[in-house]
Amino acid sequence: STLHLHVDARSVLDVPWEARKTNIVRVTRQECDECSSLEDLYRDNNLVFLLFYERNLVSHHAYKGAIVAGFHEVCKDLRWSKVTCGIVDMLEDRPYAEKYIDPKTAPAHIAVQAGEPVPSKKEWIQKLLAKPGDKGTMLWHLKQQLVPDELGEALQISMEMSRLDQLEPLANKHEVLVVANLAKEGGASRPSVEAFRAVAQQLLLQGKVPAQVPISQKMTASKKAGKKQQQLRQRARPLFVALTRDSTSVPLPRGQVAAFVSGKIQPARKLQAWDAGENLEIVKDVVLAAIDAVPAGKVQTDKVSDL
Repeated sequence: STLHLHVDARSVLDVPWEARKTNIVRVTRQECDECSSLEDLYRDNNLVFLLFYERNLVSHHAYKGAIVAGFHEVCKDLRWSKVTCGIVDMLEDRPYAEKYIDPKTAPAHIAVQAGEPVPSKKEWIQKLLAKPGDKGTMLWHLKQQLVPDELGEALQISMEMSRLDQLEPLANKHEVLVVANLAKEGGASRPSVEAFRAVAQQLLLQGKVPAQVPISQKMTASKKAGKKQQQLRQRARPLFVALTRDSTSVPLPRGQVAAFVSGKIQPARKLQAWDAGENLEIVKDVVLAAIDAVPAGKVQTDKVSDL
């Protein structure tokens, strides 16, 4: 395994590394390493994207195959995010499907929050039907269901970045931006990028770092104020960035991780080998120190000066 993870609950963090990289948990009443019962999946994962399908029919039907393939693409896109994907094969676990769908309509997917299915809208479903299996449309629909009022990639915890000109705008939108410089000659190593993003996910989902930074949010009711509230909620969400290219303009040496608070870089820490386990604590310490450095009682709006 690329990363040593130690958890007790049956969440996405428990499944073997290869399954975590696809972000798919088999949902079944049977026992296996990458499996979970539906009840355990709901108990240990707040946001769930669930597919019901019949394995033997998919390969013979282009429409059904497209939906299943699209689901897998969406889930891979959401690996290391706040969303756990589950897949139910109705040949084995038909009763799970019958709780939510007419089995004749399979394959079908639902979004679940805190154990409860999230309703969709007729016009949203029409968009899905117009482009069966289209990853962009499926992601859009999931955001409409789970985070309809949020700016940015609110379901994501981290991202990878190769364009340095994107760093400054992000540091202006997030009060705490945690950046690991993983650049190397010939390109960042894929395992290090995946491992950093997995660490960020583990820290957030296990509550070792807060999902929101405490910043002041004055409540008002106007439409303009609503947009301001969205911006403040985005600002309060820490974001983790795996930097895969760098230059002399980046004030963070290769192999180090640091947080930017209100655009100001905080003390950096050197990362260790990813298979050793120390990086979880190193990144956690960087985040918690950054949160302590957030100016009390106000949001800084000064222009970013360190990027």
